Amino acid sequence: MNRIRFNKLNDWKNGILLILTIICMFSGTFEIFGETKTEWNKMLGIIGSVGMVIYFARMSFGKYYVGWNKAGITIRIKSFLGKSINFKDVKSTDLQNGILTVVKKNGNKIELDLSEIEKVDIDKLTEIIIENTVANNV
Repeated sequence: MNRIRFNKLNDWKNGILLILTIICMFSGTFEIFGETKTEWNKMLGIIGSVGMVIYFARMSFGKYYVGWNKAGITIRIKSFLGKSINFKDVKSTDLQNGILTVVKKNGNKIELDLSEIEKVDIDKLTEIIIENTVANNV
């Protein structure tokens, strides 16, 4: 059974990582240590750039990824691009025989095969969708 990597996008840890990488990038770019410490400036610029790549490429690091915030969710399960769903557009969800069906308000259906995913992760995924859908529809 496979595990899903969950990433809450508006989490404080993500904010700290993003702020630190931006500070490193600007420090390296504008040479805050002056001309005598060019090695430090280059290193800070490299650390900031690598940090940004890691921050924005985390979705691509595995087959099983779920990232969400209060507006929507991106689910990558055995696909390169994945499915993006706005919570305000979700009408209902149904989980039967390992297939999660999300019905949108316009009638479109998104089906996700979760048969190879552990039960704990399936429960967490459905809980995230239901909680945020109910919060947006109240």
